[in-house]
Amino acid sequence: MAKIAIKSTAEKIGLLEKLGFGAFAMALDVCTNFVSTFLLFFLTDVLGITPGLAGSASLIGTVWDGVNDPLVGFISTNRRFKNGEVARPYALWFAVPTAVMFVLTFTVMDIPAHFVFAYFITVYLLYDLCRTFNMIPSGSMTTLAARGVNERISLNVFVSGGSGIGVILATLGCWPLINTLSGVSEDGRLINPRYGFFWGAVIVGCILIFGSLLHYFTTRERILPEAGSEQKVSLKEAIVLLFGCREWVENTLFALFYNFSIAFVTSTIVYYATYVLGDSGAVTLIMAAYILATMVALPFVSMIHKKIGRKKTMILSAALLMLSKVYFVFSPASMAAAVVNGLLVGIGVAFSINAINTNRAEIADIIGWRKGKRIENMISAINSTVSKVGLALCSFAIGMTLEINGYSSELAVQSQGTISAIEAFMGIVPMLTAALMLVVALRVRIEDSVRIMNREKEGK
Repeated sequence: MAKIAIKSTAEKIGLLEKLGFGAFAMALDVCTNFVSTFLLFFLTDVLGITPGLAGSASLIGTVWDGVNDPLVGFISTNRRFKNGEVARPYALWFAVPTAVMFVLTFTVMDIPAHFVFAYFITVYLLYDLCRTFNMIPSGSMTTLAARGVNERISLNVFVSGGSGIGVILATLGCWPLINTLSGVSEDGRLINPRYGFFWGAVIVGCILIFGSLLHYFTTRERILPEAGSEQKVSLKEAIVLLFGCREWVENTLFALFYNFSIAFVTSTIVYYATYVLGDSGAVTLIMAAYILATMVALPFVSMIHKKIGRKKTMILSAALLMLSKVYFVFSPASMAAAVVNGLLVGIGVAFSINAINTNRAEIADIIGWRKGKRIENMISAINSTVSKVGLALCSFAIGMTLEINGYSSELAVQSQGTISAIEAFMGIVPMLTAALMLVVALRVRIEDSVRIMNREKEGK
C-alpha cells in the first residue's frame, strides 16, 4: 500500500503553546470530572430519579456513544479545513455549543415529573455529541503538533497537569461552591441544590469556552499531508485499521480498565462522604489528596519514563492503583484510609494518563507507517468512547446496586447493604480493575514497534 506523504516541521514547541495544551486539557477535564463526580448524585438527589433509572441513563449514553463517536471520528478523519488542518478548528467551533448543552444538563426544568427523564436524556445526548467533536483536538494534537517521543512526553506532561487542574476545579472548587450556593443543613445535606448545580455548571461552561479558545489560538498542527496526497478512509476501513493494530488494542484495553478503576471511585465519592463518613465536605479533603499527589508526581513522569521505559511505567501505574486500595479495603470507614487511597491513586493517575496519551500518538504513527493512512481523529474519537463507556458502565452498575440495596435520597441513614456497596465501589472493585490493567501492561509491545518503525524510516 502506498505511503502517505507527510509535511512536517521539527521546531521545538514553546512554552505558550504547551500552556495552550494544558488549558484545553484543564477545560475538558473540569467538565468531564464534574459529570463523573456529580451526575449520578444530581440525578438521584436533585432530579429525584431512582438510582436504577439514573444508572440506566448512563447505559443509554453508552449506546449513543457506540454510534456517534465512530461517526464523529470518521467524519473528522475525512474532513480537512481550508487551512489544511484536521483537528485544531474543532476546539473553536464546538466550544460554545458544548458549554451550553453542559449547563442544560445540570438545569432543573419546571416540567411534569414524567417528562423529566426524557428531557434529561435528550439534553445529555446532545451534550455528549458536542463534547465528542470538541474533544477531537485533545486526542489528535499531541500527534499532529510534535514529532518524536520526547517532545510528545513533554506535551503530555502539560496535558496531564492541565487535567489535574481540571479535577481540582471540578471537585475541590466546584463542590464547595455548590455547597455555598445551595446552603448546607446541620446534617450535612444540600438545602437548595438546584440553584447550586446550575450556577456551578455555568462557571464550568465558561471555563470550557476559555480553555478551548486559548488552545485554538496558541497551538498549531505541524504534521500535514502534502498537497495531493490526502487519502480518504471509509468507516469500515478505519475500524479494521484500529482492531488490526495490536498496539492500539492493548492501549485501549489498558485505558478502559484504567477508566473503570477511576470512574468507580469518582462516581461514588459523594455518596461515600455523605453516607459513610457522614460529611459531604469530606469530598474536598479526599480529592485534595488525590490532586496533590498527581501534581507532585507529574514533574517526575518524563524522568521515570526515560529511565525505565513505557511498559514498566504502565506496570508501575497499575501496581500503584492496586496498592492504593489495600488500607482502604481493611478500613473502609476511615478518613485516613480514604486519604491514603486518594494519594496513591493520584500518583498512579499521573503515570497512567501520560503513558496512554503518548501511546496513542505513536499508534497513529505506526498505523500511518504500516498502512499509509493517518487516522488521528478516529483514534481520538474511539478513545473518547472508551472513557465514556467506562463512566457509563460504572454509573449503571452503581445505580442498579444502590437501588437493589434500597438506597433513597430521603434517608439520612442508608441500609447496611447500601453502605457495603458504596465501600466496595471505593475499594475492592477498582482494585480488581487495576489488576486487569496490570495484566494488559505486562503484554504491551509498543516500544518495540516504534523502534522497528524508526529504523525503517532511517533506512537502517
